[in-house]
Amino acid sequence: MYEKDGISRKDVVNIVDQFPNQALDFYGALRSRTYDRSILKWVDEVGGIETLEKTLLRRKKTQEVPQFIPPEQTVEALLESGYSLIKEQKLINETKLSKEYMKNIDD
Repeated sequence: MYEKDGISRKDVVNIVDQFPNQALDFYGALRSRTYDRSILKWVDEVGGIETLEKTLLRRKKTQEVPQFIPPEQTVEALLESGYSLIKEQKLINETKLSKEYMKNIDD
């Protein structure tokens, strides 16, 4: 999953050790979070959400499309995303939202 990003096997083991007992999609979400942060920053840089359509779709033919540069995946960024996700998991469990959600699925 992280091989294309240049994250070593040793670093992946470290990440998994930091967040044991997580489903595989958790580790994919770590990577997605780094992209989410970069995309939000890029949207702000090109004028914000209010002007995004104009910037991308209704621009003059002579105007260049703003380029999005994918984020560099680092162990630090992935760990930061992981800690953020863990906080969200705890919040959901503490507010019992997960039980309410599962109750509705069983009906």
